Amino acid sequence: MKTNVALIRSVVALILTLTTFASFAAEYKGPIKLLASKDGTTLYSLNMDAKEIATISVSDAKVTGTISLPLTPNDMCLSADEKRMYVGMGDYQGKICVVDLSSGAITSEAVVGHTPCGLCLSPDESTLYACLRFEAKLAKIKTSDLSVEQTYDALHEPCDAVITPDGKSYYVANFLPLDRSDGANVAAEITCLDTATGETKNIRLPNGSSSMHHITLSPDGKYVYTTAILARYQLPTTQVERGWMNTNGFSVIDAEKREFVNTVLLDDVDSGAANPWPILVTPDNKTICVGIAGTHELCLVDSEKTHEKLASLPKDAEEAKERGLSNTTTADQVPQLLAFLVGLKQRIKLYSRTMPFKGPRSLAIIGNKVYVGMYFSDNIVVVDLDARRPKAKEFVQLAPLPEMDAQRRGELAWHDATLCFQNWQSCASCHPDARSDALNWDLLNDGMGNPKNAKGMLFSLKLPPAMWHGVRVNAEKAIRTGFQFIMFSNVPEQTYLDVEEYLKSLTPLPSPYLVNGELSEKALRGKAIFEDEKYACAQCHSGEYFSDQQMHDVGSRADYDHRDDFDTPTLREVWRTPPYMHDGRYVHLRDVFLDGKHGDALGDVDELTEEQVDDLVEYILSL
Repeated sequence: MKTNVALIRSVVALILTLTTFASFAAEYKGPIKLLASKDGTTLYSLNMDAKEIATISVSDAKVTGTISLPLTPNDMCLSADEKRMYVGMGDYQGKICVVDLSSGAITSEAVVGHTPCGLCLSPDESTLYACLRFEAKLAKIKTSDLSVEQTYDALHEPCDAVITPDGKSYYVANFLPLDRSDGANVAAEITCLDTATGETKNIRLPNGSSSMHHITLSPDGKYVYTTAILARYQLPTTQVERGWMNTNGFSVIDAEKREFVNTVLLDDVDSGAANPWPILVTPDNKTICVGIAGTHELCLVDSEKTHEKLASLPKDAEEAKERGLSNTTTADQVPQLLAFLVGLKQRIKLYSRTMPFKGPRSLAIIGNKVYVGMYFSDNIVVVDLDARRPKAKEFVQLAPLPEMDAQRRGELAWHDATLCFQNWQSCASCHPDARSDALNWDLLNDGMGNPKNAKGMLFSLKLPPAMWHGVRVNAEKAIRTGFQFIMFSNVPEQTYLDVEEYLKSLTPLPSPYLVNGELSEKALRGKAIFEDEKYACAQCHSGEYFSDQQMHDVGSRADYDHRDDFDTPTLREVWRTPPYMHDGRYVHLRDVFLDGKHGDALGDVDELTEEQVDDLVEYILSL
């Protein structure tokens, strides 16, 4: 009897152990940033999903400890003495916290704004600069008490930043364009803040530049580099070969002159390098390293030869003629050239059957070794640049690899360009974070020649039909036809189901227009206008999602449109997705009413004063 009791207890203990292990193993880590200590002995991994900083011994290739964070982290930077880590975390009413690395304790924290990221310390460390991503602001923060001393205007979702060694220039990557998307030129821009004067200069990238994930500075301080997609949004989406829809590369900025130099493509003629994400330069300035998140690769670019080649080119055809050159490549053609880096770059696969590692979103360099944080496989791989043939090897697994659930598999599929013909793009190429890339696309599902703004996917499965003209009965159908006729591929039915689960999981971020989580007095006045039957706003934008799911003619047909009526979009999180209307003709929501007279078809919105329009806009932007 005693033996049986002991056996039962052992079995129960084993079950509890396995349950505990399974619970532990199911936790995703999600590394989004790597930092190395100056002596190269330690790596710090910022794990977004686990809300922690992991400390890794480089010599042992082991996680030696973790520091828990109270909110989801966005970014981190290390003090010069390497005793403190500054962490930006949270979204609405996001915080900066200071972590004592010896004890793992948070010694101070303060609310600074919506989604703090792009953290950079001034040379004397008296000031911390940060991007407030969803306020489109840059914050100057006192490190003594973490109070916000001053803010400056950025453009559209400032998401990453770097500061020059002298501390004079704070370069910021604006994730998306802030232009009317029916124009001839739509592009994301870099904002450079002069830290002494507080003046900002915006440096425009080539037409079609979007999804600018990361920005870095060469060790010699001469150049700023940033990754981005270069979209060919002005072409109908009839194919993807040779980068017909999307190409992918990095841009070069002269750090001293604060001027654009050029953009070069990382793609090959028959193989896209979709969704370039992290970028760093080796300490000797010889190699530019780019993590290609969509194809799970590391691209190594010969920096010296690339700059020599760029410098040798005439600026344009006129300069080429003046120099007596004919049939020669000019600098303004480089962003179109898939072959420009032939012989100057090497693409290293980070994923194979024996190495199932996906999602390179962070880089760190120690000596001549590149460490790559793999977001979806919760590990770090290493590439030795001194090897005759550099290859990726697993360095450390941050935790037991969890078995992905449907939602996580769907998120991976959304970002996975290997599901596209020739790897040119992923779903996230046009719908980053499952929202909009702020560009107009001429999809063929409703005819050719009528481009429309990419819609966000928030609540898309709850609000049929899909597409601006409702040509897909629901989002489920749109997902399937999207893979077939935009990605030009067929995937298993399970992938479609996984993507559906990912889209169902999307939740709106709290609006930066809220005050302590509530509507402001101005927004409350706007709410009264919105709900007043005289103005009829709630007639179409009704219910929980502010959409009646019907097609309406609101007088918004433009020259290239084939129809008068359009699907009523949700107004939830509309603050996040400028430009506005089906063709993105308005950068600011205010102009939708003042210039576009939106709402006149059913109500008396044209009778509103400018002050009342401002109140109405405040309410809509608070949703």
